[in-house]
Amino acid sequence: MKKLDELRKLHQSITNAYYDIEMEQNFPNHFYDAFLAGENEMYQKSIIEQKSFHVEWIPSLESYLPSLNKIVRDPKSGLRYEQPVVPIEKAKKVNAQSIRHLSMHSHLIKEVRDDMLIPKKIMITQTEIEYAIYENRFIKTLIERLFDFVFRRYNLIKANIESYNKRHFDLKSKFEMYDTDVDLDIHVTFTEQIDNQEALEKNKEMMRRIEGLMKQINGFMSTIFWEEIKNAKPVQPPIMQTSILLKNIDYKNCYTLWLYLDRFSNLDFDNDVKEKNLTFDTYYTRNIHQIALQTVTMIYGNQLALEDHYQYLDEKAYKKRSPKIITKRLENLLAQDQVLEMEDFTLNQYFLEQSKKQFKELLEDKQAESSSYDVALRRALRDTIQVTNSLFESYFDLNDQPEGEDFMFRSLVKESAYDQLQSARQRARIMKIIRETKEVDYNNMMRIEKRILKEIDYLNKTYLEEEKRKIDAEAKQKALEEKVNIERRNAARDQARVNRHLKYVFDQHRKLEERHRKTTEKIRKTREKVKLSEKQVIAAEKRKVKAAYLAALKQIKDQHQADKKKLDAQLAKQIDKEEKRLKSQEKNMIQASKKRIQKEQQVIDERYAKKLKKIKT
Repeated sequence: MKKLDELRKLHQSITNAYYDIEMEQNFPNHFYDAFLAGENEMYQKSIIEQKSFHVEWIPSLESYLPSLNKIVRDPKSGLRYEQPVVPIEKAKKVNAQSIRHLSMHSHLIKEVRDDMLIPKKIMITQTEIEYAIYENRFIKTLIERLFDFVFRRYNLIKANIESYNKRHFDLKSKFEMYDTDVDLDIHVTFTEQIDNQEALEKNKEMMRRIEGLMKQINGFMSTIFWEEIKNAKPVQPPIMQTSILLKNIDYKNCYTLWLYLDRFSNLDFDNDVKEKNLTFDTYYTRNIHQIALQTVTMIYGNQLALEDHYQYLDEKAYKKRSPKIITKRLENLLAQDQVLEMEDFTLNQYFLEQSKKQFKELLEDKQAESSSYDVALRRALRDTIQVTNSLFESYFDLNDQPEGEDFMFRSLVKESAYDQLQSARQRARIMKIIRETKEVDYNNMMRIEKRILKEIDYLNKTYLEEEKRKIDAEAKQKALEEKVNIERRNAARDQARVNRHLKYVFDQHRKLEERHRKTTEKIRKTREKVKLSEKQVIAAEKRKVKAAYLAALKQIKDQHQADKKKLDAQLAKQIDKEEKRLKSQEKNMIQASKKRIQKEQQVIDERYAKKLKKIKT
């Protein structure tokens, strides 16, 4: 309030000063005549603006985080095989591959001793747990995307969480003064923060939820899983549909989250605006005229005062290019749209999935019309490529036809040969770029095809080897079956002998069980008799111990009673002695007190006697 009072006092002082100047000087009247004769626009408005952001994406992300947390805490892993060549002293275990490698690299053999090879170095196989499998690299890339997704929205919402009241003032004036055209434009904006408690609490609750998401995502980045995989190469769309991504429910949820991030790249909000036009009164209008007077006077007067100095300044000569014509301004787009673009719309998994669906439908339609799958695939690919070519031709206007409406239109528009040449060169440059891009794509396709052909060759060799092993295995199987038949016949004879032996063993076992049962029964009866005699002995011992305990307890009680009587007699003697001592002390204190009183009384009497003596003299 104190600052506002000072502002009002300063405003009043300036107004009074302007009034004195206008009464003393003639120039203000000439200026006002010219100013009011021109074109003047005055505008002021109060705008209360508050953004309410949509938060549907927050619970969606929260619902997927448990699956992501489960994967990070217990990730899948694979085995990585390394085959280094080490000195023979460091080789703990060798296998068939080690022997095969040694036979192919004879320079690693140190010597041959007694038909025995002694290698100098040998290849070993080491296995290590590998966390950087494709699925975990997918999770790592998803966490990075999720962090960027939430962090962008957090910063934007944090910067727009408050409500503001903006008061705008604008003065535009065009007039002529002293054969000089004056174009005056003054714009001032006051921004004040509004205390809307309900909206503020709602926005703070939203910020707390977003901060909770940030903490959980940062928690993922501080786990052992992240330390193991943080330097791994991120995955790029399209995402491979591996068996883990398709069958594991947690990885499947993470894939759905990836599609969600691809699809929802905007941040929607509602902008609540309250607008009010502010009026001008006579006093306010006069102050505005005085502002225009001061602005023009200060600038024009200083320029005239420095006119001699300005003639020595360097001049810069340049050609002014024609302006670029646009249909919309950036601030208009921001003011109109209620959606903020947060992520790039470059190739992402969601739109890739949609394109795959469209291509699948196109391929199915072509299969219904074609005689074979190859023909249908060629037609579908040709139509898809034709869409891209048509896009290039339409956007860059590359479809030059000398006949028809284009030709008639160009014949009516008079263009110079130079402009036509530049246009042709531009189209040629664009066609070259398109051709080079397609050549790169063609070369990539050729490399992929060569890689697939190599894979087919490798798989063909593997298949032939498997077939050869299968034939050998079948031959071995037949020999094994014949051997098994012989063994079965021998086993039948052995089984008969075993059955007879088992019957004899069973009879002996049954006899042993009967003997064991009788022995067990005899032992049980003997044990019961022993237990009964033990109980009787224990009961007798208990009675003896109890009698001894009671006798000892009685003796202890008697002793306690005797000790108590002695203590009572001693206490009585001590109490009598203490009472006598206290009475003696009390008597001595009374006598000492009487002596002190008498002494004090004597001193007082002497003091008053001296005073009376002085008074009498």
